[in-house]
Amino acid sequence: MGLNRKTNRLATFGVLLLTALVLAQSQAPEVLLHEAVNQLRGPAMVATYTLTVERPGRSKRYVLRIYTDGDRRALIQVIEPRREAGQAFLMLGEDIWIYNPRLGRVLRLPPSGKSDRFLGSDVSYADLAGRDLEDDYEVRLEPAGEPGRLTLVLTPKPRAPTPWGRVVLQIEAASKLPRRIVYYDQRGQPVKEIEMRKVARIAEDRYLVTETLVVDRVREGYRTVFEVSNWRIGAVPDRCFTPTALERGCER
Repeated sequence: MGLNRKTNRLATFGVLLLTALVLAQSQAPEVLLHEAVNQLRGPAMVATYTLTVERPGRSKRYVLRIYTDGDRRALIQVIEPRREAGQAFLMLGEDIWIYNPRLGRVLRLPPSGKSDRFLGSDVSYADLAGRDLEDDYEVRLEPAGEPGRLTLVLTPKPRAPTPWGRVVLQIEAASKLPRRIVYYDQRGQPVKEIEMRKVARIAEDRYLVTETLVVDRVREGYRTVFEVSNWRIGAVPDRCFTPTALERGCER
């Protein structure tokens, strides 16, 4: 009897998974990408990011405080290590501002700077905030992929400020949660791979990626792990997304 119940549960799960896959494949690729980016960005929240940058024979750890609206705005403050503490980064759509406390100056990056390495890690500014995957690319759905997953292939729109020749996303058919993103250069060679290793369910149909691995596919031993903890979900005040907050913060 127990074996029959287990078999029935597995059969039911298989049917649900197949149904989710069929329904997902019937959606327009643009809709699938939009939902995937929503899941990737997470909700509006305040959280702690721990960024571990690994290089051959050494590693460096950063502790960051992030304020995000879950869409196109984010303020990131460096808490540790002490030498870099006080640096802050503000991302507002296409615009990125950087505050250096030693210089006491705010610098602005051009849109092409979104692909730059954040704090020398394998993570880019675009990986942390914004909707570049939607804004800068055309998308199509691959006809086949891993069981229970969908594959979206992104190619740059004309004049898009991106160095990539192609981006491939693997997402779960049921939740639309991205699980792997691979970036290719103009010659079709894989350059960077992002794997979403851990997630937390924060609502019935919403997830938060809590651990991500970013691997440099060109240089062996170059990888970055960033983890999300101590999150507080809810609306973030608009004052957090102003240049003033770069130096003064937004908790006051």
